Formats: sequence, C-alpha cells, structure tokens
Amino acid sequence: MGAPQERAYFRYNRVGKLYLVRRISVGGKRKEQWIPLDPLDCDQFAKAMQIKKEVHDQIVQVPCTNPRCSNTIPMTKKQLEEFFISSKKRYDLVIFPYCSIACRDEMLAQHGGPINGSHES
Repeated sequence: MGAPQERAYFRYNRVGKLYLVRRISVGGKRKEQWIPLDPLDCDQFAKAMQIKKEVHDQIVQVPCTNPRCSNTIPMTKKQLEEFFISSKKRYDLVIFPYCSIACRDEMLAQHGGPINGSHES
C-alpha cells in the first residue's frame, strides 16, 4: 500500500454553490470530501480569480529572438505561456518569437537555412 496522496481544488455543484474538494487516494482507492465555503470565502475566491484573469490579460513586451534586433512583440501573459508550452507539448518543438519574417529569415540563414516558402527580402 502506497503513501496517501491528497489534492485539493475548488468546484461548483449543480446549483452553483462553491466547495473546497479534498481528494485523498490510498492504495488505489479514492475518497472525496466536499467542504462548503461560506459567503465571505466565496467573495475572496471570486476576487482572487478576477486578479488572476487580469494578470493573464496584462500585456508584456517579449524581445525579438534576433540579437541584432531591438524590437519587441506585445503579447498577453496568457499568449506567451501558450506560445511556449503548446508548441512543446503538441509538437515537441521549441519556437522562438521574431518580430518579423525578415528577422526570422536572417536567423535561419545563420543557423540552418531558409524555410521552404519563406518570404525572401
């Protein structure tokens, strides 16, 4: 029998009431405990989720990967996270941001050659 594993997360029930759910797994058996949150905790949770959304929607300036370029690319934090994580998860590739096709092609010419169909400038 393995050591007990515990996880906690928030869930809404069918009528929209917020609960803290504790999930405990011991030896392949799972037990859940649903703890209702009082109105003050629900308000705090809503405020925390709003702050999280606002942080994800903030614009950050990502520098162009070309070291000779000083341009930046505006992205939300959520877009930046998805840019790096989704390409690695889906395609097992690391993709670098460039401000333009010209910057990208300049770097490819130095490090591996042009991509078929790229716009030569």
